[in-house]
Amino acid sequence: MRYSSRFFLYAPFVGLLLLAAVAMTNWWFKASAMAAHLDAINGHEIMPGVRVSFSEKRLAGFPFRLDAILKNLQVEVAGAGGPAVWTSEGFALHTLAYGRVQAILEAGGRQMLSWRDGRGGLHRFTFLPGTFRASALLQNGKLIRFDSEIVDLDGADFRAGNAQLHARTVRDGVDVYFKLLNAHITGGYAGALGPDITALAASGHVNGGSALQSLLSGDEAPHAALDRWRSAGGSIDVSELSVVHQNRTSRFTGKLTLDAAHDLSGTLNGGNGTALQFSGNRLTLNSGLARP
Repeated sequence: MRYSSRFFLYAPFVGLLLLAAVAMTNWWFKASAMAAHLDAINGHEIMPGVRVSFSEKRLAGFPFRLDAILKNLQVEVAGAGGPAVWTSEGFALHTLAYGRVQAILEAGGRQMLSWRDGRGGLHRFTFLPGTFRASALLQNGKLIRFDSEIVDLDGADFRAGNAQLHARTVRDGVDVYFKLLNAHITGGYAGALGPDITALAASGHVNGGSALQSLLSGDEAPHAALDRWRSAGGSIDVSELSVVHQNRTSRFTGKLTLDAAHDLSGTLNGGNGTALQFSGNRLTLNSGLARP
């Protein structure tokens, strides 16, 4: 066999081995950097006003993914009335070792959310999810899209077959969408529409997005960014809030703002003179939906 023939025979295999070596080296470098970063942030702020801690970490996904598996993750966010704390027994973050900066997030086991309202009252919400997934897409170091979904959310006072939250930056603002299916709610804003809701969907646009840019890039604490957004006249244009309750559908539109305690404030109007009034941490339905 001539040397030229051998070259064309073995060159593809040599090329594949070189690509594999590059991929493996790239993964080890990025995995080492991620491990060091996780150790550095454990128990510390990852951005102003947001602190993260966990009891154990493990890296996986070789050679094309970077998977960070954390146990007993706790995220504490400073708020107007006090910190809001989310705790997850199991949490995983998945990213590609190459390409665009997108993270897939998964949470499992017991989840607990606690927070204080504007009057200092402590609230706790504990639930188990069937599946709890989310994705975050960054561009030039800034969050431009976030999507999350919980299937079979099972809590003592709040249950839902499906709960979704989606947000993306658009022009000078953020488009948001929220959805609940087959929910049982006894408290909070949605509790005023329940307790049993077949479907709830809300879509709107957060105006004044320039005041939130430092928050999306992780350079400003959430409560400080929201205060600045309020002061700049920021508002939420709700294009539609639809509620299916006891085989009846009602739709509302309007504009909402935040008060000094960062609770929703404003009125959404529906047909036949119905309205939803947000004031403090309360939602009042003056008419329109049949009560149980």
